[in-house]
Amino acid sequence: MTMNMFSKALLAPLAAAAALATGIGPAEAQSSASGQLKTAIIFNIIRFVDFAPEGDATLSVCLLRNASAPRELGSLNGQRVGNRTIAVRAIDAASAGGCDVVYLGTGINDLPRVRQRGVLVIGEGPGFVGAGGTIGLVQTGSQIRFEINVRAAREARLAISSKLLRLASRIQQ
Repeated sequence: MTMNMFSKALLAPLAAAAALATGIGPAEAQSSASGQLKTAIIFNIIRFVDFAPEGDATLSVCLLRNASAPRELGSLNGQRVGNRTIAVRAIDAASAGGCDVVYLGTGINDLPRVRQRGVLVIGEGPGFVGAGGTIGLVQTGSQIRFEINVRAAREARLAISSKLLRLASRIQQ
């Protein structure tokens, strides 16, 4: 079972229960389920990336203020990855310093301003890794897959686990 199928199987009952509990309709539940799935995928991706010096106890996950980010990404705040605690914060593209992970959503135009050494840049869309992003989430029907740009990871001095590489739908060298 791939990580995408595993995450979806795990989150589908959760999304349905949340929809019933909150009284939201099918369209909102589907959007919420998509956001939960993206959040689960992003969390699992982060778990399989080695960020160079781990001196800080905090792993900063930054979201661009204008990004079309799932609101569920805020639920990562306080989660643990290894010995580090995730801190989610909103930033402008010009102030990506101090971030370990930057989520751009579909904001491919902001990519050159946030690419830095030690920063994992995650975005959405089929052209994201081709434009230099590190990891791109690509939705095909109801499935969300991810692509990895190995060169971008190497340039950022990030080590991506071979386990994660095996699960990617596409790897760009």
